[in-house]
Formats: sequence, C-alpha cells, structure tokens
Amino acid sequence: MLTRINNRLLAGATVVTWVFTGLLVALVTVNVVARYIFGVGILWAEEASRLLFVWAVFLGAYIALTRGGHMALEVVVRAMAPGLRRYVVMISWVLVVAFLVVLVVAGSGLVGTTMRFGRTTPILGISAAWTYLAVPAAALLMTLSAMEQAIRSWRSPSISLPAPSATTEVGL
Repeated sequence: MLTRINNRLLAGATVVTWVFTGLLVALVTVNVVARYIFGVGILWAEEASRLLFVWAVFLGAYIALTRGGHMALEVVVRAMAPGLRRYVVMISWVLVVAFLVVLVVAGSGLVGTTMRFGRTTPILGISAAWTYLAVPAAALLMTLSAMEQAIRSWRSPSISLPAPSATTEVGL
C-alpha cells in the first residue's frame, strides 16, 4: 500500500516539478529579454522565479531520493557481507528518516512563525510561508519514500541498495 501511495505521489511531484521548471525557464527568459532588449523588467518575475525554483529544487530532491539518484558510498556497502550490509543499510535509512522528520518539524515551525509574523513578499504581496512550505512538504514526501525503501531493504536483504534508474546515471 505504501508503494502505491509513493508511486502516485512521485508521479504528481514529477509533473509539478516539470511544470514549475518550465514556468521558471519561461519567466526568466521573458524577463531577461524584456530587461535587456526592451529596457523594462517584469517587477514580480524575480520573486515568482525564486518561489518556483525553491519548490522545483525540493521536489527534485524527493524525486532523486525515490529514484535512487542521490550520491551514496555504495562501494563500501557492497563490499560488506550480506548480513552486515542489511543492518548497515537499515541503520542508514533510519538515520535518513530521523533527519527528515526533524526537517519536517523545523520546516513546519518556520512556516508557522512566518505566518504568525505576517511576513509577505514585497512585490507579489503573498505570504513568504509559501516559499518555506517547500521544506516540510518535500521532507514529508522524502520521509514516506525513505520509509518504503527501509522496509524494502529489510525484507529483501540481497537488494539492500536502491539501483539508480537509467535517468539518474551519468555516462562519460
């Protein structure tokens, strides 16, 4: 069940990340053209592009974690005996989940504090909490993904490390 939920969340986050990245590229391009060719910049473009960038980065971190795209010291772990590897990988996933839970709590606190103080962006006039919300939202998604991978690692000790997908490998 957790796998099905994570697959749907991953699909949604992927679409949102693509849309945000496309909007970011279009907005920055239009603003650069407007500023340097026509001599008039779009006032709200910087704030909007920052908001889109922050969300795209944090959702991208979730996508990378889920697809096994983050850097890992796999050489060391793969050299271990399978029994020991199982425990080391499990401990690493527990530490990842613990860190992400702290990130969810701290990020939520930042969002709450920002809302209580009523801080808004200077030009768009929206709450700055919308930008900060990317931290706890993505950390929550990553927590669910890390929990699923921890469970999978424990149940299948021979497959303790996530294999990077074809889209995350870089060839030289």
